[in-house]
Amino acid sequence: MILKSILLAFGLSIILSDFVLVEQKSTDASDFSLDELGNLYLIHDTYIERINANGGHTFRTSELNSGNIEYFDVTNPLKPFIHYRSQGKIVVFDNTLSEQGRVDLFEKGLGQIEMVCGSRGDAYWMWDSRNSEMIRVDQNFNKLASTGNISTLTGMQIEPTQIIERGSQLYLRDPSNGVVIFDVYGSYRTTLKILTTSDIQVFSDEIIYHEGAVLNVVGKDLISVMTMFLLIEKSSRVQYFNQRLYTLADGVLSTWKPKENVRN
Repeated sequence: MILKSILLAFGLSIILSDFVLVEQKSTDASDFSLDELGNLYLIHDTYIERINANGGHTFRTSELNSGNIEYFDVTNPLKPFIHYRSQGKIVVFDNTLSEQGRVDLFEKGLGQIEMVCGSRGDAYWMWDSRNSEMIRVDQNFNKLASTGNISTLTGMQIEPTQIIERGSQLYLRDPSNGVVIFDVYGSYRTTLKILTTSDIQVFSDEIIYHEGAVLNVVGKDLISVMTMFLLIEKSSRVQYFNQRLYTLADGVLSTWKPKENVRN
């Protein structure tokens, strides 16, 4: 279920202004992530733990010895991976977090790659900082498509800090210039002036992001915006899935649900 089904349609008089705390648990995880199935991944210093959406089995990686986990991607829940940006390495897992292989991007001639995200069909999108472009490669790292020079396309010096593919679109988040959107073939669509330092989520073409104690939802028309107030002052990570909001702050992972208020 997408967030809009919870928030109802834009323009209605019923809004969700609060979240009610459901559960809290202490954790030494530095970050967390949710995949499209609702599985929760707790990211620790040297390992990752997966808690199944149905509360069943818990899986974890073995101890990882490649340094800090700089980026963990769950675009494909069956094939999550870690990108060690500073080392130019990708470590691929299966859905039980058993390691399946390692890739050295320098050996693939991709030493200029600074960011990687998953793409459908076991492919990857990669940010080529040298040429200011996104390139799409298959699982063997053969080039499939590219955006061309994005700074030239947009007239802005783009330096993304997040890249994700969702649905039929690719999103680049640049805190200084906004969210740049392409289709999955690398054709430029538009740039939204969403100047946020927090990561975005995308559900059915709706963009969700938080700023402090405010959760913003940008509608499918890329114009309508709904805001909701969170009962938190700060959080290192905020993510939404299936009528639940998850926040991580000061070593506490909290789960919230929306509370409806009716306004005449």
